[in-house]
Amino acid sequence: MKLHLGCGTKKLEGWINIDSVKACEPDLVHDISTPLPFKDLSMDEVLAEDLLEHFDKYARYVVFYEWIRVMKIGGRLTLQVPNFKKILYKYFKFGYDNFVDFIFGENLWESRVYIGHFGNHKWGYSEKSLREFVAVFGIKNVEIKTIGLNLRLVGEKIEHKTLDQLDGVKIYSHANSHGTGTPEVSLKFARERIRIFQANQEGRG
Repeated sequence: MKLHLGCGTKKLEGWINIDSVKACEPDLVHDISTPLPFKDLSMDEVLAEDLLEHFDKYARYVVFYEWIRVMKIGGRLTLQVPNFKKILYKYFKFGYDNFVDFIFGENLWESRVYIGHFGNHKWGYSEKSLREFVAVFGIKNVEIKTIGLNLRLVGEKIEHKTLDQLDGVKIYSHANSHGTGTPEVSLKFARERIRIFQANQEGRG
């Protein structure tokens, strides 16, 4: 089976097309920030284009774990994210206001479907940081190409990691003026705080 996450209006034949926006008419309407309704090691391939950047520094670990959890060993992962360094370079060199869309995201899908906060970008990637991020989850044999203002990564899952194995991963918190951060927040800590936040939001609803 092949899983297309955050498909929007681009539905692929032979894939399970998933999106949280009902108006996009996916095969399955599902909030991708929550656990996926599939078993471990059940997918041959996972595709996520223009999706990972919509999750913040901490939530991306929790969400991405689910994408990789369902992949088989030897499964193929394809990711596409904005090339943050290239976009910033062009913005400061040319000053075009429309480059701001590539930094912060677009909320009107193909000028037909308004997706609200789902369109906001919450994190940025360079080739180096993207490669390092996926490696944490057992994705290796990675090839990254620059396509326009995007980075497109293709990699292979060579190891299945459980949450227990990943919970000790350190996420830097509060970068300093030198551009570095202190790795003092564990993934387990971040998961717990995200769960509390989500529960509080649901309580307000």
